[in-house]
Amino acid sequence: MATTRGKLHFGLTGAGRVMLRGTGFVVLAALVIPAFGVLSVLVAVMLMALVFGFLLRPRIRVTGRPPDRVIAGQTAHLTYTVTNVGRLPAYNLRMRFHGLAESVEQVAKADMVARLGPGETAEQTVVLRPKRRGIYQIGQPICESSFPFNLLYFGTSHDERETLIVLPAFSLLQLSLPYLSRHVNASSLRPAGRAGTSPEYVGNRPFLPGDSPRRIDVRAWARLSVPATKEYDDDLDNYAALVLDTRVPENRLKSKKEIKELEAAVSLCASVAYTIQRDCLIEVLAAGADLYEFTSVPKTVRLDRTHEILAGVEPSKGWQPEQLGPLLDERLHEVCEVIFILLSWDGTNRRLVESAERAGCHCTAIVVGEPKRMAEQEGMDWTGDIRFVPADEILAGRMELL
Repeated sequence: MATTRGKLHFGLTGAGRVMLRGTGFVVLAALVIPAFGVLSVLVAVMLMALVFGFLLRPRIRVTGRPPDRVIAGQTAHLTYTVTNVGRLPAYNLRMRFHGLAESVEQVAKADMVARLGPGETAEQTVVLRPKRRGIYQIGQPICESSFPFNLLYFGTSHDERETLIVLPAFSLLQLSLPYLSRHVNASSLRPAGRAGTSPEYVGNRPFLPGDSPRRIDVRAWARLSVPATKEYDDDLDNYAALVLDTRVPENRLKSKKEIKELEAAVSLCASVAYTIQRDCLIEVLAAGADLYEFTSVPKTVRLDRTHEILAGVEPSKGWQPEQLGPLLDERLHEVCEVIFILLSWDGTNRRLVESAERAGCHCTAIVVGEPKRMAEQEGMDWTGDIRFVPADEILAGRMELL
C-alpha cells in the first residue's frame, strides 16, 4: 500500500494539552485579577502553532502493509517505509495507528525521525499487540509531525483498510490418540490433500512373478537388461475431524464481556489442530453450525486454514448439535479420529459423540470446565474417552498434557 493523499488529521500533543489547561486556568483567573496580557500571549502562541503547523505539515508517502496473520497475546512488529515527497524538509516524524479496535493496542510509540529531506526515505517500526483473536480491519498508520512548536501534531489519515487476522493462542500438547488408518477411495479428490501423489514412488526392484506388468520400468529394463518394476509406498493417511461446541447460555450472549469458556475452547481447538497435524490430516472442522471440508485443500495449508476459521468463530445463537449430525455423518465414513471440544457434557453432546462412534471413528471428548460442576449433568455415565480441562488453565497457557 502506498498513498500520499488523504484526510488531514491533527490534535494536541502532551505539551499542547498542558498549555491548553493553563490557558483555561488563566481565563478563570482573569475573572478575579487582570490577566488579559498573559491570556493574549497564550492564545497567540496556540494560533501560531496552528497556522505554522498547517503550513509546514509533512507530505509523506507511506509504503507497507501489516502481516496477514498474528497470534493473540504476542507482539507484531510492522515495518513501514516513509518517503518525503514534499518540497520542504519534514521534522519530528513519528508513526502511530489511529482508530484501532479495543482488542488491538499499540505497545509503544515508534522511534522519531528528526529530519527527512525532500526525496529521502526512512523506515519506521510500529509494534502492535492484539489481545483477542478475531478478524480486524485496520487503516494505515499516520505519519505525523509536531514541528515547529511541539504543541499540535499534523498528519494525513487514509480510508484504505487492511485485514489483520489474529489467530487464537495455541501451543504443542501431549495428546495421546490411536491414529488408526482407514481405507479410502483413491479415485476421489482426496489425493489433492496429501503431500504428494498417492501412491508415492520409492524406487525400483527386480521384477517378480505376480507383479503387475503395468509397473515395469522400461528405462531401467533397457539399462540393466533385466526386467525391473517400480515400487510404491501404499501407506494410508490418517484423517481427523474437529468438532467445536460454540453454544453458550442466553444470558452470556447479552453481556459484552468476553466469554472465557468459549475463548478457551477455541484456543484448545487450535492447539489440538497444531498438535495432530504431523500425524494426520484435518479433514473436517465443525465450528458450531458451520461445517468446513478440506478434502481438496493441500496438506500444507490445512492447519493455516483451520486457524483462520477459528479466529472468526462467534457464539452460536438458536443452534442445536442435532442439526450438525446429518451433515457430519456424510463425512465420518472416511475419518478415523474425531475430537470433540465441548463447552458442556449433556445428553445432546453425548448422542452426537455416540453417532460418530457408530460410524467407526475413535472419539475423544474434551470438555472445557470443571468435572465437579458437571457431575450432575446428563450423560456422565458414558465410558468413552472423555477429559475435563479448566478454562483458566488453557487461557493461562499452562495446558500441556491431555
